Amino acid sequence: MEDLLMSDYSWMGVLFILLLLPIPFTTMGAVQEVRVTVPESVEIMVLWKGEEVGNSFTLTATVEPGKEYTWPGGPQGLQIKDLSNVPIDLYIKAEGDLQGPETIPIQNLKYANYGTNLPQTPLTTTYTPVRKNWTARDDRNAVVPADIYLTIPPFTAPGEYRVRIYHLAIKSGT
Repeated sequence: MEDLLMSDYSWMGVLFILLLLPIPFTTMGAVQEVRVTVPESVEIMVLWKGEEVGNSFTLTATVEPGKEYTWPGGPQGLQIKDLSNVPIDLYIKAEGDLQGPETIPIQNLKYANYGTNLPQTPLTTTYTPVRKNWTARDDRNAVVPADIYLTIPPFTAPGEYRVRIYHLAIKSGT
């Protein structure tokens, strides 16, 4: 009986020896190549008082006749952010005169700065360049301030006057 029990467990020794034998393992490797294409992108963001407003904004303010007003560019005023991955030319225009109970000529509305110390320049109804060959390679160079100046003629009738100002970016050299 003892021999019978012993022989029943003898297979375990054979198994143990098989486990100790070096067994060659094969490994498989796989290489994946990742390719992406980044197309040229021309995009700007207009910020008014820190808020994104698309490519246009509406300047609304309470003013008095016979005075000039200034809205400095920056976080509390107008900023343009370049999100393009190619150099761009930046343009500005107004839709027309300031409209209200009367008309305030568009020449009374001026822009300046754009990160290049551009002097005060009257707005027009056609796109006018404000910055050429702008290349933003990091966040520090991607945002520029734009100053706005408005002269209210003497004797201007009370009421609200409005105008929309537009910005346009195109790829430089096109």
